[in-house]
Amino acid sequence: MLSKPFVNTRLRLRLACKKGQALIESAIVIPLMTFVILGVLQLAMVQHARLMTEYAAFNAARAGIVWNADRFVMENAAILSLLPTYEGLISESSAGDPMKMLVQTIQRALIYQVHRRVSDFSNLIRTGTNVLIATLPTNIQGGASSFRDAVLGAAENIADTGLRGIINSIFGDDGKVVTVDIISPKIGDFGGVHSTEIDFDALRDESGALADDSWRDKTRLSIQVTYLYTMRIPFANRIIHTAFIAGQVGQELYGAVWNPQMTAGETGFRSVSPVNLAGRGSALTQKLWSAANKGENSVFMIPLRATYTMRMQSNPYRKAVAIF
Repeated sequence: MLSKPFVNTRLRLRLACKKGQALIESAIVIPLMTFVILGVLQLAMVQHARLMTEYAAFNAARAGIVWNADRFVMENAAILSLLPTYEGLISESSAGDPMKMLVQTIQRALIYQVHRRVSDFSNLIRTGTNVLIATLPTNIQGGASSFRDAVLGAAENIADTGLRGIINSIFGDDGKVVTVDIISPKIGDFGGVHSTEIDFDALRDESGALADDSWRDKTRLSIQVTYLYTMRIPFANRIIHTAFIAGQVGQELYGAVWNPQMTAGETGFRSVSPVNLAGRGSALTQKLWSAANKGENSVFMIPLRATYTMRMQSNPYRKAVAIF
């Protein structure tokens, strides 16, 4: 028969073993559960931001149909709609930054003046050449006039596009977190530099019938809102961002979720080189990867996009569509 001290010793040993086993299991499970919970929270926040991006596209389109497809008005409407996802977006809005509003006003004014000057110069050449064409034989006047108009039309478009490109490159959109791209109407729907807006009444002939079927596209505003959403949950933001960029550039990842690798066979427990996707993918993808690899100043962003279409209720202006 076992003595009482011997039984107590065995009991203490069993209890100690169970405590050690529980400690080891906790050390394995708790970090994994923490990672899962953080990932679920971050994905839920991304889904919320995606739904708000769709709402922002709706509000931007609604603002654009009554504000002549003004891109800046639509961007401000989109930003205000996205504030529940990040209140710091107010600094992106010209409504919250008088200097930014002034810059945007100058940009639109310059584009309007460029468009106007190109048109005036073209009309001056056309008037001068009309005198020369009138001195030609009657049978070739029509051909000469058509050739002159074709050359002038091509020159107008090249000059207008080039000057607009210079102006837009000076002001730029590189620092924007929320952007609005106008899908329709396009710049070509305005009929060249001599047309400053699309007049809905002009889409009908003298009898009141529709001139052609293109009026449907010309009177319909289609936009796309792009929101560079910033993920803020520690650890989860880096993992989701790395997986997103790898998917964009077609790179498979291997190893542990907390230490992904580009080479198969790595377990993630060894000290191995971090994933490097620099210089791959589109310009936006490279920009996002670069922003996520700045040490303590790293920002993990993914683009969320939504489109919306509404029937225009005011004539769209060429100077609004001309800003890209």
